[in-house]
Amino acid sequence: MQPERAVTDETPMASISATPSAELSTAAESAPGAVLSGADATGDDADQAVELEQVWAALREALARRMQPEQYDTWFRRSALASVDDTTVRVAVQNTFARDWIKNYYTRAIDEAARELWSDGNPPRAIEIVVDPEAVARAAAAAPPEPEARAADTPAAPQPAETAPATPPANSCLANVVGGVLCTSDIVLNRRYTFDNFVVGPCNRFAHAASVGVGEAPGTNYNPFFLHGSVGLGKTHLLQSMCWSLLEREPNTRILYLSCETFVNHFISALEDGDLQAFRHKYRNVDVLVVDDIHILANKERTQEEFFHTFNTLYNAGKQIVLSSDSPPRDIPTLQERLVSRFKWGLVTEIEAPCYETRMAILKRKSRDRGTELPDDVAQLLAENVESNIRELEGAVTRLMGFASLSGQAVTPELARQALSDLFPATIGAPTIHDILSLVTEHFSVRLADLQSRRRTQSIVLPRQVAMYLARKITPLSLEEIGSYFGGRDHSTVLHAVNKVSGTLERDPAMARLAESLLGRLGSA
Repeated sequence: MQPERAVTDETPMASISATPSAELSTAAESAPGAVLSGADATGDDADQAVELEQVWAALREALARRMQPEQYDTWFRRSALASVDDTTVRVAVQNTFARDWIKNYYTRAIDEAARELWSDGNPPRAIEIVVDPEAVARAAAAAPPEPEARAADTPAAPQPAETAPATPPANSCLANVVGGVLCTSDIVLNRRYTFDNFVVGPCNRFAHAASVGVGEAPGTNYNPFFLHGSVGLGKTHLLQSMCWSLLEREPNTRILYLSCETFVNHFISALEDGDLQAFRHKYRNVDVLVVDDIHILANKERTQEEFFHTFNTLYNAGKQIVLSSDSPPRDIPTLQERLVSRFKWGLVTEIEAPCYETRMAILKRKSRDRGTELPDDVAQLLAENVESNIRELEGAVTRLMGFASLSGQAVTPELARQALSDLFPATIGAPTIHDILSLVTEHFSVRLADLQSRRRTQSIVLPRQVAMYLARKITPLSLEEIGSYFGGRDHSTVLHAVNKVSGTLERDPAMARLAESLLGRLGSA
């Protein structure tokens, strides 16, 4: 049965609702004939506890008959019965995401199961889904070990997901089912990775747009989709956001998301066990194949051969193929030319290191996610000194906030330098901004007041820009702090000066010799 959203043009006998777990005990105690969970029942409640388990078992069986096995396993196997009274059956789930998904997609199945269960004249009962992870944990701990196959009349088999004949082959290929009907082998989707919380900037705008496109229309324009970039730039965030988008649009989408290393290891095992048929069935019967770190195929000729045929099978069937790598296809060593060609059939796009503005936005977003607004001067300091990747930016925010919380101090640039000292250049014995200003004014025969003024003549602009460049290169000061020594100029002015001098050094040998001389006199050559 395909999951479907709740219909609104009819009033079902049994209704489903979302109820906070905090209201559960009050509702149960005040309802006539309230029955608490079996774990809590004692004495005279023993008979009611037995009845409770019977109701729960019957309801689970009725639900299981109305959906695919992997759907039941994902959303209902780990649920628990919280309470039953004369009017309501309360089912506990682990979290709000599970509650909302069930409410959105399985209302009709639950309604039909309840109608069947109470079709013998018993009073109809409403089904409420409540968030109660403790009840789920208690039920799991109390439950005896059971085979993966649900139906009592279904014999056990070596591969549990294959025990239900109604399961489509592509859904029975794996033991682990995560998300809607997501097939996965070694990568579990993280709910934090969605398009909504991905910070878009010039460095990743095209990659983001393409990922959204794949999520909206898999197997069409961007197939295969090849995303490459260095470590920690957001490839995983985009890939997982894409998977969530696919599942939200079509919960039955069969997605196999794994690392290339897992593919290689599974292939080697299949060769050793003589079980290539099962291996091929597993990888070639999915709607979407997502392989992370595809560059691991380098120097693995036999595995490349197998992946070539897997690629062809999926592509010819109109299935979406998504690959990620630290380099573009042409730069993967010893990758067969026919694979390079196929990887370029769709869209190859790069995700680049975040620019300053994007780093600022990421720092602000991550701090807000932690419930704190990062001060602008601190965000600027971090954005200027953590330039490599997003992962380090996130780590810096986490460390800084933790340090501030434990020490009871306000988040300031000084605290950031203390907590994140490894991110900033050592300053012991290093030239100060005052040393730089003294040297530059002496060399160019200008006054400090000239550097701090608003004058824009070449005789003043050049030494001012050189001083800013030197300050940025050899002091731990932020751009804004450097600007404060030059008449209160903002960080963008300082950044422009630094970039201007850096570019001139590459083109002008005389300017390069001057900078080297000044650095030498400062003891920082």
